[in-house]
Amino acid sequence: MSEKLKKKSINASMSISTEGNAAIAKDEGFSAYPYDDQAKHCTVGTGILLSKAPCTAEQKATKYDVNQLNSTYHARLNEAEGYVRHYVRETKLTQAQYDTLTSYVFNVGVGNAQQALSLANSGKHKDVANEMGQYINVTVKDKNGKKHMQKSNGLINRRERETQPFQTKD
Repeated sequence: MSEKLKKKSINASMSISTEGNAAIAKDEGFSAYPYDDQAKHCTVGTGILLSKAPCTAEQKATKYDVNQLNSTYHARLNEAEGYVRHYVRETKLTQAQYDTLTSYVFNVGVGNAQQALSLANSGKHKDVANEMGQYINVTVKDKNGKKHMQKSNGLINRRERETQPFQTKD
């Protein structure tokens, strides 16, 4: 194990704030019934992906248990927080930076968030904002089944909010 990973993260004791949690919940929305998200992926609850295909009529008619959906949301949120604490070990984050990085990881996944997390770990705040700001597209299929990228107003607005805490001088 590298020396960097042996050292405790400077952000190890952080957790998402009430405001950060509310922002993610608002951005993701909630439905106990599956629905097709912007990319036409079958989704339920608070941003829980069921499949990368549109929902079937049977899926859309199925109501999920709200308590189970909330439990799954909080498990995914805790996972996103863990990634932020793990990968941003050397640069102290403000609460707003921690919250928005958690939101970003929750939304794009840790694989897509690696570069932003690495930049945050290095304290390169403007670069973090620029990297996060690139994730504003969804992949959609046209009527012929061909995939293409499309800007999402919802993601543009979300990224504007998420990048604000990193809009500082490095």
